[in-house]
Amino acid sequence: MRLIAAAAVLIVLALATPALGQMTEYQRGVANGLKIGLFMGEYYGRGQYVTDYAGQYNSYLEQYHQFLYASFANNQTLINDFMRWPISAWPKSSSSGVLKPDASGRILGYPADAYYTAIGAVPGSMPRDPKAALPGV
Repeated sequence: MRLIAAAAVLIVLALATPALGQMTEYQRGVANGLKIGLFMGEYYGRGQYVTDYAGQYNSYLEQYHQFLYASFANNQTLINDFMRWPISAWPKSSSSGVLKPDASGRILGYPADAYYTAIGAVPGSMPRDPKAALPGV
């Protein structure tokens, strides 16, 4: 008798397991929205300091706006709430986050060599301490 009860419980669990891993349509929508929001937030944050990420953020922004119009076509209030703008003031840094010199060869008013020595970074290489190459963070 116990064997039959144990087998019945195992069968019920085996049939219920696939249903536990599936998401409802609402949960899929929320998960998709969170993924898009976190993705855009990451690129926006990095784009404030690194030119490469600013360009990627601006290129993904068009796709994001198309997603907004497709999702909320009849609700201009929600579109306005979630609308984002491109990064217009492009940072003057390389992909490693090290600032580039301006036309006069200076960075933040200092000669480029002095600036690189002060922060311990070499242009074109990754700094040992990533925070040292991101001013203002």
